[in-house]
Amino acid sequence: MNYTEKLPILEEVEFQEKKLLTFSIIDKYQYFNKRKSSDMTDCGQRLQFGLYENILTLEHQQKLEEMYTCKDRFCAFCNWRRARKLAIQSYDVLKAIESENNVRYIFATFTVKNCHINDLNSTIKYMNKSFERMTQRDRFKNSILGFMRALEFPPQKDNNEFIHPHFHCLFVVPAQYFDTSRNLYIKQDEWIQLWADSLRVDYLPSVDIRIIKSSSEADPIAKAVAETIKYPLKTVDLKDMPINLFQELTIQMKSKRALAFGGIIKEYRKKLILDDVETGDLIYDGLENEEIWKRIQTLVYKFENGEYGLQYYLK
Repeated sequence: MNYTEKLPILEEVEFQEKKLLTFSIIDKYQYFNKRKSSDMTDCGQRLQFGLYENILTLEHQQKLEEMYTCKDRFCAFCNWRRARKLAIQSYDVLKAIESENNVRYIFATFTVKNCHINDLNSTIKYMNKSFERMTQRDRFKNSILGFMRALEFPPQKDNNEFIHPHFHCLFVVPAQYFDTSRNLYIKQDEWIQLWADSLRVDYLPSVDIRIIKSSSEADPIAKAVAETIKYPLKTVDLKDMPINLFQELTIQMKSKRALAFGGIIKEYRKKLILDDVETGDLIYDGLENEEIWKRIQTLVYKFENGEYGLQYYLK
């Protein structure tokens, strides 16, 4: 039987769901940047998969091998692929760290007062400098082995002229961090003061600290990764934002990076020679135990009428 007969429509529905989310942004770009509108329209329009057969079980699996992505910051399709790539890379990094170190993980959120959209660029610059100041404090350096930091910038719910920029962080700490005799543990009140001092503000900012607890049933690395990628690179809901404000948002966010790495996480990313999450390849697909999979076909899907239909296949 020809296996392609089972696949008139792409079964992986997330491709379709994310592609549909780009439409409202495509429409907004049309008013002030037709090139970006066109690029996002073409993003993920054609997907080429390899169809593989397991030489032991004869089951079939598809591997994404070729597609065009616009890499726009506001593209839901690209952000989904980036988040997936970040999850894969983060798991590999933490796995490598744990193979040589005894560590635990903390998840933290650091906020500032909401800013007007026109001040977003300068606010983010100031947040970045403040975070750098915090990492240089002895208390931080003595307790934190490394970090992954992600920027999120959703509009204020009741007034989208204002933005709520904040950082989500995964901290790697030594296993002795929770040993009270070591003086490594930083309580939430102390984190708030550290962040306030680093910001050099006269108010106490909101800081949320969560311990990522391991259990016998759950893979602690997978749990840490899952907690961390809930937030970075997710699609910000901008469908109700007026075009003039969206245009200003694109100006304010130009050349701004969403992710930063430091300490042991940065070191191991370098050791593993990992591609840049934000600007690099967004295919980032593979097969587990690739040596037992045989490539048998090429499948090409095209996005039309709201879904991915099989355009053609090659043996």
